[in-house]
Amino acid sequence: MNESNWTVGKYLIHRLKQVGVKHLFGIPGDYIVDFVLDANESGIQYVGNTNEIKAGYAADVYARLNGISAVAVTYGVGGFSLINTIAGAYVERVPVIALNGAPGIAKHLEERDTGLLWHYMLSDQSTDLEMYRRVTVAAEQLKNPALAPRQIDQAIITCLTES
Repeated sequence: MNESNWTVGKYLIHRLKQVGVKHLFGIPGDYIVDFVLDANESGIQYVGNTNEIKAGYAADVYARLNGISAVAVTYGVGGFSLINTIAGAYVERVPVIALNGAPGIAKHLEERDTGLLWHYMLSDQSTDLEMYRRVTVAAEQLKNPALAPRQIDQAIITCLTES
């Protein structure tokens, strides 16, 4: 891929493929659907589920059988529903990468100072991050595209080495 075509999402997909992720479980909420489409186009097969809990358990079982997996949901209600299964994988040291989509950087910059909440938002943009930091070996919020590759790489490395 030409470097001028890279996006944070495409970089993440590239890294997921490098570590052996062949299937992506989840629910295509509005803040994760573009990523899901890009992943599917790249050759990572999307496996849709009827709810986030089922997606999380499917990713857990898949990781136990194949060494690693990924699950993608939208933040807020999607992330809250997924957290029980991710906590279970954390306790069992199962390498599941949870992707919790949120409004993109352009949307963030456009509305960050308004004080308005976006749909699915509980109180602020850090709620999901703080929850996941308690039940994962690494949790990152990607706010700066220049820093995202390092954050992605470090989170994936930590997921694999701590499992």
